[in-house]
Amino acid sequence: MAGGIYMLCFGMTAVSIFEGSIHNRITAICWALFVAQIAYLIFVRPKVTFFDEGITITNPHQEITVGWHLIDEIHAQYTMYIEVAGKRINAWAAQTPGRYHARSIHPTELRGLRINGAENIRPGESPRTYSGVAVQLARLRLENFKKTGIDIRIESAVISNVQGFTLLMANFTLCVLLYIFKF
Repeated sequence: MAGGIYMLCFGMTAVSIFEGSIHNRITAICWALFVAQIAYLIFVRPKVTFFDEGITITNPHQEITVGWHLIDEIHAQYTMYIEVAGKRINAWAAQTPGRYHARSIHPTELRGLRINGAENIRPGESPRTYSGVAVQLARLRLENFKKTGIDIRIESAVISNVQGFTLLMANFTLCVLLYIFKF
């Protein structure tokens, strides 16, 4: 999806460079960069990182690190999410499929996943989806952490993506100024 948006931005800029005035060229480049920044924040930046001591969920607006010892539940509804002290943290990178996806799951796909049967599985926990893979990996890591009794505890951290949104707002401001003031 992001690749298609980047190609659209490139095409829009190329047409303006070859057929427009200097002002139109600069304006087209600014708008293309703005759209590309939005595509990066929504489609490329989100990720889920698993490690021995915890999990890091990177969303467009923030990066949240939580230790396994603090996680209460791991589920998938709309997105993969974890519950920490009653607070729900969604992972943009692990979207769930539509509600009818569970009908197409064959029981052989569930071998080794410790799920009772296809009639009990939720669409977001399907092994053919990003959310299903993320939920299964997170549950395995959490179970392994509890089983081994590792004493290493990490501090929870929330890091806001101030730089990304500052660049986005600066670029948007520049686009609006170029639209208002023509030279």
